[in-house]
Amino acid sequence: MRLKLVFRLKSNVISKDYRRIFMSFIKKSLENYDKEIFEEYFKNKDPILKDYTFSVYFGKCRFEENIKLENDNISMFFSTSSYKTGMHFYNAFRAMKYKDFPTKNNILKLNNIIRLSEKNIYKNEIIIKTLSPILIREHNKEKDNYYYFDDENATEILKNSIIYQYNKLFGNGCKSFDIKVLDLKKTTVLNYNKKLKSNLGVFKATGDKEILNFIYKSGIGSKRSSGFGMVDII
Repeated sequence: MRLKLVFRLKSNVISKDYRRIFMSFIKKSLENYDKEIFEEYFKNKDPILKDYTFSVYFGKCRFEENIKLENDNISMFFSTSSYKTGMHFYNAFRAMKYKDFPTKNNILKLNNIIRLSEKNIYKNEIIIKTLSPILIREHNKEKDNYYYFDDENATEILKNSIIYQYNKLFGNGCKSFDIKVLDLKKTTVLNYNKKLKSNLGVFKATGDKEILNFIYKSGIGSKRSSGFGMVDII
């Protein structure tokens, strides 16, 4: 399921660390909707693997100390490979329509929800472009390391992460998967006041149709449910 949520802001200025605002909105929506369902996704601080991703679209804007929008509208795109997850969040978002959602320096109001059509995957190869940056993370106890695609071993780290996530969520055994860069833009993003290496661009993904469908609908890489790794098929 793929949704577009259209918000109106009280102020047309928003923090560069904006993903945490929309994460709070997502969590608050689900908690208000059903606390038992909320705990399936956000039980205490358990690192529950999510099957969704999101991205934010500003329209025309200027990146200064904060992000200055040309108008007071902003859109969030939400996507999941799970019908169950999609219906839970769709209903949760509907209950938030026309309600003020205060943030530190702004107020968001959800005015519209649009269900978007999805593309079908018929082959074992797709070309994807990023709608939000891809994070390639190597997780260890001491420190998480983030990589650009052209860093040594970055592609293998990403491939292993995708296969692990797929198997963890679906338990279908290891699936074949590969990804190659066609056009890469390296960038640094702000996430909870931390600057992280991230990747934008166009990529060719090959593998079983099930895992290609997973990355198309639930995102690719680390921190997908934090607003990273959302892609579209071109």
